[in-house]
Amino acid sequence: MKIACVLFFLLYLQEVLSDLQYDNCGYWVYSKGFGLPEYTERRVLNDVTVYYHDSRTRSKMPCPDWINTTAGKEEWSIIQFWSDHNKYIFTRGFQSATQQFNLTGSLSDQNIYQVTGCCSLYPNGTYRAFITHAFNGKDFLSFDIYRKTYVAVVPQAVQYKNQGESDSFTVDETAAYYKKTCLEQLNIFAQAPEVLVRKAPEVRIIEQQKAGSITVTCHVTGFYPRVVQVVWLGPDLQPVDEGVTDVLPNEDGTYQTRKSVIVPEEDVGEHTYSCVVLHSSVPDNITRVWVVEKRSRIAVWTSLTCVCLLVIGLGFWTCCRSRDAVS
Repeated sequence: MKIACVLFFLLYLQEVLSDLQYDNCGYWVYSKGFGLPEYTERRVLNDVTVYYHDSRTRSKMPCPDWINTTAGKEEWSIIQFWSDHNKYIFTRGFQSATQQFNLTGSLSDQNIYQVTGCCSLYPNGTYRAFITHAFNGKDFLSFDIYRKTYVAVVPQAVQYKNQGESDSFTVDETAAYYKKTCLEQLNIFAQAPEVLVRKAPEVRIIEQQKAGSITVTCHVTGFYPRVVQVVWLGPDLQPVDEGVTDVLPNEDGTYQTRKSVIVPEEDVGEHTYSCVVLHSSVPDNITRVWVVEKRSRIAVWTSLTCVCLLVIGLGFWTCCRSRDAVS
């Protein structure tokens, strides 16, 4: 029964992992006072930047060579059109938020307005999309593409919500983009050589003994793309930091992460513990087993005890010789 549950769990994780492989996202930032470009736009497909533009750049990014089809070039022109449009819309959002939060004088010197829009295609055919706005790192409002309405997260966003919904053309075009166009771009740009790159992770287990327990860490590095699942399997495991882990970039463009658990000392040698890593670069999973035999632990303690007795014996013998020499 236990084996069946583990197999089911691994199959579930594999399905979850595959569900995260097809994302087309846009990130827009309007900032003031941080030394950044006033306006930045980045479009990313599965962690690969396919388009970048900021207000310091006089011209838009040229169409890359790998977009060599008629349909691809048409989608690229749509991206460039929306670049101008989004800059106008999000500048208006920045101004509205600054006014509604009453940020005047020195309080208006440093502020940042961030917008994220993503569409995701899942292997089972499900398609989802969302748009969220944030001001100074906190949720501001979101856009419901199906109801064609803005949802104000804070009272200060109500004015921008009303202003945005009064522009029926922009509302309709935004909803149409995330219902259809975003998906079309995802399907076309997913064939880019950069997007198809896969690098398998390297996995190793690190242990650190503490009083009454052992912290075991599964370190995973060198993988690409970013999406990964790392899971510890075994009884009586206690997650470290509530099981929350970050995926961090390496200097070579790959990623790394780690997941730690605490194993009670009385369980060491009684059970087998496994770190399971799922990534799109490998067909199934990578499993590393951590197990400590009780006999090896007893042998270690026995050796340490012998060493201590030997040291004590040598010390006693040296002391006796010193006394004899004096007398």
